[in-house]
Amino acid sequence: MIGPTAANALLAGMYMDTKMFTVKTGVRTFEAASYLKRRGADTIKAKNMLQEDLTTYGLKAKAVQGAKVYHDEIAVSLFEEDSEYAKIIAAQAADELLNIKGIEASFIILLSDGKISISGRSSGKINVQVILEKLGGGGHLAMAGAQLEDVSLEEAKQMLLKAIDEYMED
Repeated sequence: MIGPTAANALLAGMYMDTKMFTVKTGVRTFEAASYLKRRGADTIKAKNMLQEDLTTYGLKAKAVQGAKVYHDEIAVSLFEEDSEYAKIIAAQAADELLNIKGIEASFIILLSDGKISISGRSSGKINVQVILEKLGGGGHLAMAGAQLEDVSLEEAKQMLLKAIDEYMED
């Protein structure tokens, strides 16, 4: 039997996975949420579990604000802030960029643990997996990543832009 604490944590996970019930949501998703509600889940408590501190929010906003648009629908940003949660912030910023009108895919390039990481997200129109596979990465159509060694942020950006150009030409 699931108690209220576990029910809240599971509902918070559903919020994240479905972007507040807007993506990958079907009848079974709502049935599961209903079950959790009957087990004591509180929608406000679950949502509050996902809150972030002001510093993290500011870093994510900086990554979003620094984005440049390529091919009229792809946002690319360099995230140069070294943070304990840099990879998480980059992934969240890439997700956030998809909320901007006209953006169909986004990439955040960051330095983390001495390596360059690229986090890619897509609304489904552009296959970020195919783009990042050109750089040795992987994932799936809407969410992918890659890691590069022995290159600078700017070199990684140029490599990514070349991979995007090749994808758009195909």
